[in-house]
Amino acid sequence: MKTIKIGGKINLKQPEVMRYSKLFGKTKHEAPSDANSKNAELLTKGGFIDKLSSGIYSFLPLGIRSLKKINEIIREEMNAIGGQEILMPALHPVEIWEQTGRNKTMDEILYRTKAGEKEFVFGPSHEETVTPLAKRQIQSYKDMPMVVYQLQTKFRNEPRAKSGLLRGREFGMKDMYSFHSSEKDLDRYYKKVIEAYLNVYSRCEMDAYVLQASGGAFTDKYSHEFSIKTDAGEDTMILCKNCKFAQNLEVAEGKYDNPSSDEEEKELTKVQVERGKTVKANAEAHNCDNWRILKSVVYMIEGAGPVGILIRGDFNVNENKVEKYFQKRVRPATSEELKKYGLVEGFISPVGEDKKQIESISFVADHSIAKMKNFVTGANKLGIDLVNVNIGRDFEAEDFADFVEVKEGFKCPQCGGPLTEEKAVESGNIFKLGTKFSNDFDLKFTDKDGKQKPVIMGCYGIGNTRLLGTIVEASNDEKGIIWPKSVAPYHVHLIQLGNNDEVNTMAEKLYELMRKDNIEVLFDERDARAGEKFKDADLIGLPLRIVVSKRTLEKDSVEWKERKEGNAKEVKIDDVIENIKKFINE
Repeated sequence: MKTIKIGGKINLKQPEVMRYSKLFGKTKHEAPSDANSKNAELLTKGGFIDKLSSGIYSFLPLGIRSLKKINEIIREEMNAIGGQEILMPALHPVEIWEQTGRNKTMDEILYRTKAGEKEFVFGPSHEETVTPLAKRQIQSYKDMPMVVYQLQTKFRNEPRAKSGLLRGREFGMKDMYSFHSSEKDLDRYYKKVIEAYLNVYSRCEMDAYVLQASGGAFTDKYSHEFSIKTDAGEDTMILCKNCKFAQNLEVAEGKYDNPSSDEEEKELTKVQVERGKTVKANAEAHNCDNWRILKSVVYMIEGAGPVGILIRGDFNVNENKVEKYFQKRVRPATSEELKKYGLVEGFISPVGEDKKQIESISFVADHSIAKMKNFVTGANKLGIDLVNVNIGRDFEAEDFADFVEVKEGFKCPQCGGPLTEEKAVESGNIFKLGTKFSNDFDLKFTDKDGKQKPVIMGCYGIGNTRLLGTIVEASNDEKGIIWPKSVAPYHVHLIQLGNNDEVNTMAEKLYELMRKDNIEVLFDERDARAGEKFKDADLIGLPLRIVVSKRTLEKDSVEWKERKEGNAKEVKIDDVIENIKKFINE
């Protein structure tokens, strides 16, 4: 580090380490034994991150450089839509979490600590801090819309920390909060955020899908997720091949055929049967297709007892939709609970000779059975089935709703095209909070009519460390990472091969010329074998590799190889700097 005096003042300037031999964090030849994802494997082997504990990582210089670029892209796009950057504490007094009730509802993921008798939590999100902060700033409708954001470290007691940076216990996030005087104004801004988020992903060279997702179990509102398609994804995205309409599996809707809708109703028949409890065993016993089976799935509704969901045998129940319908938490009934209510596991049915038996449970139906005829189902007795069961004649459902878990083979609700299931990583989420937190903290404003009204809020998150991991998951090959130019730690990997004066002199000259022209370059000047240097370069994955060797200098050239391309070429030394500038700006 050099100390330079300017006008009597001291200016400390820390030069960036660009020589590989001096780099803090070197490549490793073996992946960690517990690296269970591509991003964990490649970022650790490449010297970008170092694991301290499960879900907790140190960022090394290469990783920091990429993360800073991601952060700057996020900042620019949030600033462009009126966001103002702040920084809120990571340590929160527990009282503000008690005020919203989330001290209990989020108890499982909260990290807690004490200072004397005072209890604190480490923030997994910041609604509890930003709302009282806004209360001290917002008085009138003239103060809104108001938008603030931060890039902050979050903490979540993740029970299954895995997949490297994709699911951590300590992680980085950009969380933004908007404050509005009307729903209309929130809707307008919400659309702006969607465009800004898509700009972020586009600038990171990621193809993001905007998914309608659940707003939570106890609201009829929806949120939106931004998902990147990758085989390492923890989420399932339902995608239309034709119109590209994308949905989160939790809320996905789809069309399907009704194969028995044109049949005439047949006479109800009771039969004795020896079979297993599954739909497959039932269909085999009656020599019919799975869709012919009327499946009854029993759930325990919090505070309300059991309910049966009626659905076609070839379909599955989406538990998130059940919670959304009842606006309460649900869970599958246990075998003991089924016995308690007089239900015979594997033979449960809305039809039965013993009326008291089926009166112990109410049944609601998925739309998939509404037009179907001549079902096969149990008779609430072991070894007894009913054939040619029909809704309306043999039983009634209390209500019909969408409970089906959409899967590959369904048809798009928008264009009718085929739907596919794709693995994806959720990299961002936006949500209309409404007045929930405003009511909790009495955040009000005076409107044009002079009346006090609650402020309407929105929240918008992007996991910046998660996005870095997602980029690696989506952009790699068998040799290593393939960094997009916009977030690569350096643009050029300059490699010197051989240890003679002519090669050393030219490599040093090119290195200095690149620095002079503000070209971001990592200079591998080590006295190492060519194969080792090339292997490290492919693993690190910078966009462009420039090699200076005795062989290239004989032709007054360098070897030019782009990380995305398979073949190398020769470029004249006199042209290389200008060609690099063009390459970076393409």
